[in-house]
Amino acid sequence: MGMAIKEESSPEDLKSVWSKYGLRESPFITTPTRLVGILPIDKVFSGRIHEKKKLITILSSSNNTRTVVLGDFGVGKTTFVNYVKWVLCLKNKSKNEFVTNPVEIKIQPEWDANRFLLSTLSAVYNASIIFKWEDDGVKLKSLNKIKEYVGIGTQRAYQGTVGMIGGGISESKSMPPSISPEVYESLLASLCLDLREEGKQLILSYDNMENIDINKLADFFRSIKDYLQIEGLHSIFIGPPHCLSALEKHQQVHSVFTQPIFLDSLNEENVLEILKKRCEELKFISGNYIPPYEENTVRDVYKRLNNIRFTFKVLEDTALFTEKEAPCKITINEIQSVQEKEKQEILSKLSVPETKIVIALMDSKNTILIGKLAKLTNIGNTNLTRPLKDLQEKGLITVKASEEDRRKKYVMLSQNSYLRFFFASEKIEKQPKTAT
Repeated sequence: MGMAIKEESSPEDLKSVWSKYGLRESPFITTPTRLVGILPIDKVFSGRIHEKKKLITILSSSNNTRTVVLGDFGVGKTTFVNYVKWVLCLKNKSKNEFVTNPVEIKIQPEWDANRFLLSTLSAVYNASIIFKWEDDGVKLKSLNKIKEYVGIGTQRAYQGTVGMIGGGISESKSMPPSISPEVYESLLASLCLDLREEGKQLILSYDNMENIDINKLADFFRSIKDYLQIEGLHSIFIGPPHCLSALEKHQQVHSVFTQPIFLDSLNEENVLEILKKRCEELKFISGNYIPPYEENTVRDVYKRLNNIRFTFKVLEDTALFTEKEAPCKITINEIQSVQEKEKQEILSKLSVPETKIVIALMDSKNTILIGKLAKLTNIGNTNLTRPLKDLQEKGLITVKASEEDRRKKYVMLSQNSYLRFFFASEKIEKQPKTAT
């Protein structure tokens, strides 16, 4: 089906499907592109010109900012924020006015003000090591104190074990009864002051706002709003659009945040440009590679899914399942063949009630109240409990309570690439296979 590519001796597994295309790794990686990783973010980013300019302007306009970047799952929010951080913090590293954390800080459901501050200080200390601030002439006297308190706080969090984050402390040190948020706040303020004296400011990004219930998220922001206003600190929070309501619930919180930045889906040309750039960065030294995709196929899949992460997942799965035919350019025929097998495997494991529920949700294309779902499936409300729970555990559906009336619960198909791709109502016209 395709011509062979001369494989170099550098990859650990010469029989890897990607080496057959002349690539070191998969170009369809679905995780966000980070500041430290196999893909250099400055060379594989595409699009977002207006939004990039807006965020850079916000961060450069004052010595303290609070911003939210909102968008649906899989549109590239984290990669976008990381790219802006690269521009401001790493493009001209020693000359830049900003430093940052290499990996976004993950917001956790149990977070309170103390844990927020501890996680923030941990991230800063790790960043100072990973980015070698001292080697670049950024010497901060507050870092040793942060290291000690982060170690103590982490030790307490793990009930007496020495924490790894931030370097830890000696086991012989006695643990204090508690560390107040004011102590952590003072450490963060001292750090930002030290940075300002070095001509630097700090940009930190926080991801996964959806991990906290929307009402708890609103109260969480109220509990940390004063810490976010420390001079020299720039905070970026990343999450889905509905998280905006958490900021708007308390006026004193809403007033300290800038206008939110909303990200829509990238266009098809941006997606193709990203794939081309990734292949260029992942090719072997010889530079001889075959793109493992057909451009029109990428366009068609992306039109259907409107989500770069799911699009790449479908393409990667198809490439792996068609490894014996590699190198070849993936077309809709290959995708549909692989997806049909996956669909049948999913459906074969469902009980009769579960199948009825999935079919009803596919037909509706929207969220359904549990009461209406009972009528559509002819399954009584009480008998829906178990199959709904089982489908949730299989990752096929999501059940959410209404924000207006918590007694009302809605059911929807999960953001599953196979369900989204295969059960979309629009039909994609089959294309002939493209030989390489």
